[in-house]
Amino acid sequence: MKILRAIGAFFAKIGRWIANTAWVQPLLIVGGIFAIIFSIPYIKKAIEDGQVDNTDYNYAYYQDRALGLAEGGKADKLLGYLEDFENSKESIKSEFGTQFMLAFVQKNCQNCKDGVAGFKNVAKKSFENKFKLYTILVDKTDDEGEYLAKELIRKHEVLFDDLAGAYGDNTEDYPLYINKPSIKSSYSDKIKNFAEATLDTGEGFETPTLFMIDVEKEAEWSTNGITEIVFNYIDLIDSSETINEVTKGNLLRDMWTYNDIFDPEYSK
Repeated sequence: MKILRAIGAFFAKIGRWIANTAWVQPLLIVGGIFAIIFSIPYIKKAIEDGQVDNTDYNYAYYQDRALGLAEGGKADKLLGYLEDFENSKESIKSEFGTQFMLAFVQKNCQNCKDGVAGFKNVAKKSFENKFKLYTILVDKTDDEGEYLAKELIRKHEVLFDDLAGAYGDNTEDYPLYINKPSIKSSYSDKIKNFAEATLDTGEGFETPTLFMIDVEKEAEWSTNGITEIVFNYIDLIDSSETINEVTKGNLLRDMWTYNDIFDPEYSK
């Protein structure tokens, strides 16, 4: 008890000294203010660490690049231009670019999410034309719960019918069918389902679906400016390669530049 009283007396003396020493008090106040300021970042981090971040960053990547699905919106205009491609080349180039990719994706699609790493990687690579990606969110609904993309597909069924015919059974020049003949049957079926898509039940339209659009590429297999149609591009990576962001990016790079399996003259 004597020890505790001695300690208490010691701090009491310090307290009286501070109270009676005028110049010490401002220093303590200023020091306290600076202590609070310097501790703010640590307090903020502690608060943030205690919160759960539920953001789906992969889906957000697609949302940031999404074309509006309203009547007369960006997606409607692009599909209309592609439908009337020969008369719309300059409009496509002016509003969207000469070369770009268009991905059809939805939130509850793991393959869509897995593909984001490749898009990010290929965007870092050097091209004659800057890499560009647009997206159509097929699971987006209006206030009544109707799927907006489904209405667009119905509206532009001529385009999807053209693609179903061109990339179905009738394309002997399509490099992907030449170099990856094992995919032809499944790809043909998926492409034929475009015009019959029933997005409200999750059937018909496959996601992810990726279009390569190249206004100035004059290829025998190109239809309405669409030079490639790919489903879950990751499946096209050679089985001997490790699947990571680099090999994903390389596959998309080859698609963009018409190399490797996207080259009709390619041979292993």
